[in-house]
Amino acid sequence: MNKIMQRLLLLLVISLTTPSIMLSVSPCDCVDRSLTDKTKATWADEVARQIHAQRVDLLQAFRCEGWTIVYVDPHEADEVFLFYSHDPLHSSFITMWSGAAASNEEQSIRAWTFKNAPGIPRKLARCFAWYVTNGRRRNPMKGSP
Repeated sequence: MNKIMQRLLLLLVISLTTPSIMLSVSPCDCVDRSLTDKTKATWADEVARQIHAQRVDLLQAFRCEGWTIVYVDPHEADEVFLFYSHDPLHSSFITMWSGAAASNEEQSIRAWTFKNAPGIPRKLARCFAWYVTNGRRRNPMKGSP
């Protein structure tokens, strides 16, 4: 009887935790989204210079396989995503994207990304497309990790 109870308890725990684990999975889970205060300070002047802004706030970075997408608030215009195939401090952005996207536009945003950022890793393009169509609604950028 004890073994049967243990198995039932294990089955119950698995069934209760599996849906929550599945809901927390996103295409961005395999992308480095860390952005330290030191990195923000180091990149801010260079990014501001590149987009001709007096100052910028770096809101988030998405990194994968040497590529970086930086989400920036230039204060003088709409927030923008800048795409870099190398280190943002030592290279210029390849393309930029700004605006809103509906949840049903994920595939078209991914196609735009491959067209405008040739060579971008598939994981990063998928993360970006998901993030701008679905992720921002669940996790607003300002103040989020």
